[in-house]
Amino acid sequence: MTLFAPPLVQRRSRPGILVGAVIALSACGGGEPSDAPPPETALAPQGVFGTAPSAAGGTPSVVMLRPAGAPVPLPPRESPTMDQLGLAFSPTFLLARTGETVSFTNSETITHNVRLAFSDNDSTVLDAETDPGAHADFLFDREGGYEVTCDHHPGMRAFVFVTSAPYVVFADNAGAFRLNDVPPGSYTLSVWNVDATRRSERALEVTGPSTEVTFGPAE
Repeated sequence: MTLFAPPLVQRRSRPGILVGAVIALSACGGGEPSDAPPPETALAPQGVFGTAPSAAGGTPSVVMLRPAGAPVPLPPRESPTMDQLGLAFSPTFLLARTGETVSFTNSETITHNVRLAFSDNDSTVLDAETDPGAHADFLFDREGGYEVTCDHHPGMRAFVFVTSAPYVVFADNAGAFRLNDVPPGSYTLSVWNVDATRRSERALEVTGPSTEVTFGPAE
């Protein structure tokens, strides 16, 4: 019987050693919190997000979301401004609402020009000189994209996109986008691109805090 005594002693002593090691690790903060999620269960980005067609001609895609039911009233806001400063338009990309007036200001000490052209047919809708400290205003009553240039300085270029959609965002050059604070419901999702063959529209059901959308290469 004495032959089995050493193993019994060893079995009883090991739990105490293990418990001591666990307590020591916990005291040193070496263990992960019990409620920390594993890396593979990380939450998806909030909102409607995904990948639209990449930028074309230096202009990114525009992603728009409209409720399938009654239109959503938009809160009032100050009229947007695009400034001419440092031989550049600022911001380079501007989102405007349909029926909104945009002021093109000149904060430099040299004369500039503002030429607006509707991108789908390249028709000029505004051609105005802007002296230092002056501005030119334009009421956008037609949805779509508008190229902004300065006749005096050809390197100055910008872009304005006009829409009535309550949720709208420029994608990045690779096409990644995210629309925040979109409540659950039925929507129409539209993507506008300078290349008309890459535009698309589809129905979208938003059912939770995160909805991912991916468009094919031909869209």
